[in-house]
Amino acid sequence: MPTPVIICDDSSFARKQVMRALPTGWDVDITFCENGQEAVEAIEAGKGDILLLDLTMPILDGFGVLEYIRKKDLPTLPIVISGDIQPDSHKRVMSLGAVAFIKKPVDAIELTKVLDDFGVLGILTDQAVEESPQVSFNEWCQEITNVAMGRAADLLVKVINEKVELSIPHVSLMEQGELEMAMNAAAQGDTFSCITQGFIGGGIAGENLLIFHDTDIKHVAKLLNFDSSQLEESTEIELYMDIANVLVGAFLKGFAEQLDVSFSQGHPRISIHSENSDAILKKSNIPDKVLTIEINYVIGDNQVSCNQLVLITPESIGSMKMRSGEEIFEL
Repeated sequence: MPTPVIICDDSSFARKQVMRALPTGWDVDITFCENGQEAVEAIEAGKGDILLLDLTMPILDGFGVLEYIRKKDLPTLPIVISGDIQPDSHKRVMSLGAVAFIKKPVDAIELTKVLDDFGVLGILTDQAVEESPQVSFNEWCQEITNVAMGRAADLLVKVINEKVELSIPHVSLMEQGELEMAMNAAAQGDTFSCITQGFIGGGIAGENLLIFHDTDIKHVAKLLNFDSSQLEESTEIELYMDIANVLVGAFLKGFAEQLDVSFSQGHPRISIHSENSDAILKKSNIPDKVLTIEINYVIGDNQVSCNQLVLITPESIGSMKMRSGEEIFEL
């Protein structure tokens, strides 16, 4: 009799990765869920003796799913597979009843070992798992971004010893006007400081923009153990650069590794107290249309908001698709 397994992730690419990582010949009946609400409904319908669960999802996230399972005492074995590898996230999911935590991208050997340790594999046969549908370029790009930003947040946590809240990244092809609106929305009406840094490698080129709200500068100083009463413009630049070096370096490294390339990074430039997003974009030589990845980090209990825009030239898209190893359609 097949083992009912739920794979829950908002990314179709991630669901496909997890399905491929399942042991060959394991007799399973797979249910795919795009958010936590669908997952708990599937568990309650008896479709999930095993739950392979992402954390960052819309409607109901993975933490909420684990809390619900515990509250209702639902019969499932929850295994978390996530790009959010912060120690606090790991500790929290285990305290909520997860039996294992596997970082993205999922490793088939590690997943097989976890399943075998809990005695749920039974006798493997020659049965192969059916292929899932193709994924879109945006979905694939969103998932590798998810992994890269998880690594960036984990490194920042080690530097500042504060938690970092992650959101679901957004991927789209934007024109200049749309990009200006995205930057203004990130600034939320405040004056802001923007650090820009170019990167190139493996036929892929782009610009990374990191936006800080200037109203948060005192909180940034506190995160880095600096006396905010001593703040000057030169000090503000140094504080912003310290956080940017961690986030941007770790993100680009994680992003590049998944594409099997190495990025060379340009010298970072900073625009202090800027209200003109158009001027920043012109200085960065951004093309009229650009692949845009939008990311938001909320840092520490003081809720310091940091927005990241990764702008990739349209000419880079072909190289990215070639390096995906996937059958990818549309943009």
